[in-house]
Amino acid sequence: MISVIVSSRQPPSWDFHERNVRKTIGCDHEYIRIQNSDGKRGICSVYNEGVAQARGDLVVFVHEDAFFMEPGWGSVLRKKFDDPQTGLVGVAGTQYLFADDLRWHIAGQPFIRGRVVHEVESRSLFVMTVLSWDTADAEVVAADGLFLAVRKNLFERIRFDEKTFQGFHFYDLDICMQIRKTHRCIVTWDILIKHYSTGRNDPVWHEAAAAFREKYRGELPASCTNVIPPEPGKRMKAKDYDLKGKVPQTTIV
Repeated sequence: MISVIVSSRQPPSWDFHERNVRKTIGCDHEYIRIQNSDGKRGICSVYNEGVAQARGDLVVFVHEDAFFMEPGWGSVLRKKFDDPQTGLVGVAGTQYLFADDLRWHIAGQPFIRGRVVHEVESRSLFVMTVLSWDTADAEVVAADGLFLAVRKNLFERIRFDEKTFQGFHFYDLDICMQIRKTHRCIVTWDILIKHYSTGRNDPVWHEAAAAFREKYRGELPASCTNVIPPEPGKRMKAKDYDLKGKVPQTTIV
């Protein structure tokens, strides 16, 4: 069984996300929604509570504003864990994480992997953000927290670090760093998600970044590739494709 764990800011009567999961997962599952409407609890604390309740052998941590666009994703996910070395599956991530700039996407192509559909609020349209056109599953060192699937038995030795990360940032990179000590973290193209928000690098994010950097000072930069990304200004960003087929110009970071 797959346990889907959600930190909820919505009223208890709101069930739109749960209905999306139920209609698309395509396999035996449970939906664990932990109310956090006042935002007083950090996401690590909420997720640890969810893990304690979970009965499945796979646990999926997914944002409440992330919706599955294709049916049968649960069966697809199960096949990813046929490899006993796979510990975590995400839908967006990076093969190289810098020590000085902890934005996971900053390495640029071809080091960033996956794809996600985003809403562009200012233009009232949806775009598919393509991190890489390589559709094969790829090992990464960090995956974005909008969707993280993890083997339940790994939580016998790992835990979301609610002491170090008390807010809503870096819980995802931290759990990846824990898992990759013994297992592979991968990103797949085979599960498509529509996400209604993007991350913000506000002062709280920078505070969490400093804590992450301190915790992993001896392990950064982190890489699962032998190639080092080029210097800033020569890195190729992800590309956004609107769903009507328009292709914007490539930009660099």
